[in-house]
Amino acid sequence: MTAEDVRRKVGGLRIGRSGIAELIGLSLFGLFLAAISAYDTEGIPPVERYLYWQLALVGGGSIAAMMEPWIARLFPDRPRVFVIAQLAAMTPAVSVWVAVFPVLVFGRGPSWDKFLWLMPSVLTINVAVVGLAWLTRSAFNRPLTRVAPPEGLAPPGLRRRLPPRLARARLVAVEAEDHYLRIRTEAGSDLVLMRFADALALLAGADGFRTHRSWWVARTAVEAARWRGGRGELVLSDGSTAPVSRTYAAALKGTDWAAPAA
Repeated sequence: MTAEDVRRKVGGLRIGRSGIAELIGLSLFGLFLAAISAYDTEGIPPVERYLYWQLALVGGGSIAAMMEPWIARLFPDRPRVFVIAQLAAMTPAVSVWVAVFPVLVFGRGPSWDKFLWLMPSVLTINVAVVGLAWLTRSAFNRPLTRVAPPEGLAPPGLRRRLPPRLARARLVAVEAEDHYLRIRTEAGSDLVLMRFADALALLAGADGFRTHRSWWVARTAVEAARWRGGRGELVLSDGSTAPVSRTYAAALKGTDWAAPAA
């Protein structure tokens, strides 16, 4: 059995609706109560005191956890009523446990005459335990938030050829250099072995346009456009300048730079 299998099995252990994380939380809470000698338990020897609070918290929490699914069925989608009903049901049951286990474990005489006096203290701790369980479940069961990638990235076919730092950056331009392409991004550029025609096919749905036989430019990367006769040049956000040949100049002069390219 691998370590991952062990983690899965341990993570899958449940009592009612409570898992290993809640039980660990109860154990830590029990250690805290023992350390401060809560509820006049300072007279109990240290080892016995720590064992007492572990049994009280983990045992009482397990009893409450076994009751919780039944209460949840009675009050579905009513969280406030569910919490009140849970506290009302678990407090007497846990109080019985707190009264009984010292007799079974430590051989003390029964304390039924103090049973009613136990309930307010047990209720106070139960309120804290229910709050602890809610916080623990919120922390461990919180769904992962997936952050959408920023707009303007290179198409996947180009991103796969880039180092991670550039693949995560906005695409600025693609420039053909012999048998290679220089893929320019806002984080830098890199040379990849690829035909310009293949890159143009990947960029067919991207927000940009071809400006020259060897250049493709992202529309949002254009910072300035300069026209000289039938030609022009575009100043890009990475500081480079893309040429605009006569073939593409006429169409680009009428570009609405505030709207995506058609």
